[in-house]
Amino acid sequence: MAKKILIVSVRAGAGHLMAAAALEAACSDFKPSLTVRNVDLLDYSGDLVKFLYGKMYIDVVKLIPELYAYSYKHYEPAKKFIKPRFLIDRFRHSAFFELVEDFDPELILCTHFIPAGLVENYRRKKKKAFKIAVTLTDYEFHPLWVAPNIDRYFTATEEVKHSLIYYGVEPERIIASGIPIHPKFSEVKDKAKLRRKYQMAEGQPIILVSAGSFGITPLQEVMDELGTIGEEFQIMVVCGKNADLEKELQAKQKIQPRLRKVFGFIDFMHELMAISDVLITKPGGITVSESLAMGLPLIFVEPIPGQEEANADYVVEHGAALKARNVSSLIYKLQRLLKGPERLRAMSRRALEISHPHAAGLIAAEIARILK
Repeated sequence: MAKKILIVSVRAGAGHLMAAAALEAACSDFKPSLTVRNVDLLDYSGDLVKFLYGKMYIDVVKLIPELYAYSYKHYEPAKKFIKPRFLIDRFRHSAFFELVEDFDPELILCTHFIPAGLVENYRRKKKKAFKIAVTLTDYEFHPLWVAPNIDRYFTATEEVKHSLIYYGVEPERIIASGIPIHPKFSEVKDKAKLRRKYQMAEGQPIILVSAGSFGITPLQEVMDELGTIGEEFQIMVVCGKNADLEKELQAKQKIQPRLRKVFGFIDFMHELMAISDVLITKPGGITVSESLAMGLPLIFVEPIPGQEEANADYVVEHGAALKARNVSSLIYKLQRLLKGPERLRAMSRRALEISHPHAAGLIAAEIARILK
């Protein structure tokens, strides 16, 4: 009989959902022995909780990053940290717990600390037997992820594993698996074929820009400044769900020939990464992990203090990325990379060396082993 796994995330930023999707895809390789359901906790929550942990969180991070940074860095740093009573615990989650009862999973896998604390509390009070696993989605540990009696933690690095041990988690409960990414980011790509598909010129470096990487700096200003670089290159921009920006940049293509492609919300980022020479982006844990798996050097722009800054520091420390605090710094560093392609090649090698392209499969295999 198939073992049932419930994957639970929270849409506080896209990364947690992307990790959940990657784990769902990896677990499908173990069918029919595993049956998987992937849900967002906020879909089973009231409007106030959706606002607090969905819209308000994103607005605070974007509009008042200093406030977010302060709350992140000053959150109970003591070693003898005790699991907090999360605000979300105070609200009713009857719809979610009805799902848990109906689906009756043998294991609940969480990609966010909120459902981890919630289901641990529920299991303890209701004397349930299901196991709980937690996947951390950044390159730095934060005490919010600690909950008692978690059966397995999966971390980005050995350093994050060490932090969990420091906070009292038994070493045998922790696996430094890497952050789970979709299997398509580890597949071998025909780069020449993809260059033709996206009509990119041969022999010119390709700069891939994630429009979401620019906080207070207008991307249009960056595009104008890129024109001051003398070296040859071509640009692809992914605007995500920002339709206004997509329209503005498409208009700029007429006067900026280097701006070769402008995309909206896409599901083929792995193909664009495969043909790019450098990615300008924000250092979200999933984006970083995807780029490392593809050997793609990164430049981080204005990382938000907190986990983004920690993610950036980790990759820069290991030689696979650069960090730019403003537009002038970005232009200077990008120009140096274009003048010295050997630096880009070295960064690409370092990216591959510290990558964990098969993290999702490793986690799925460990879960299958636990449930045997």
